[in-house]
Amino acid sequence: MVIYLLLIYAIVIIIDPYGLLKQGKKRDFYVCSVLCLVSFSLAFVLSMGWEIPSPSSPIVHWVKKLF
Repeated sequence: MVIYLLLIYAIVIIIDPYGLLKQGKKRDFYVCSVLCLVSFSLAFVLSMGWEIPSPSSPIVHWVKKLF
C-alpha cells in the first residue's frame, strides 16, 4: 500500500505543481506544494495504520475559552 501511495504522489507532484511554476504562478505553486505535502503526510500515516488524534477536543476547549 505504501509503495502505491509513493508512486501515485510522485506522479501527482511532478505533473501538478510543475505546470504552475512553468506558467509563472509562484504563489500558487507554493500553496499547492504545501497542500500536497500535508495530503501526503496524512495519507502516509493512514496507510501505515497509525491513529490520528481527533482535533475536536482542543477545538471545543478553545471555543469554551472564548465564550
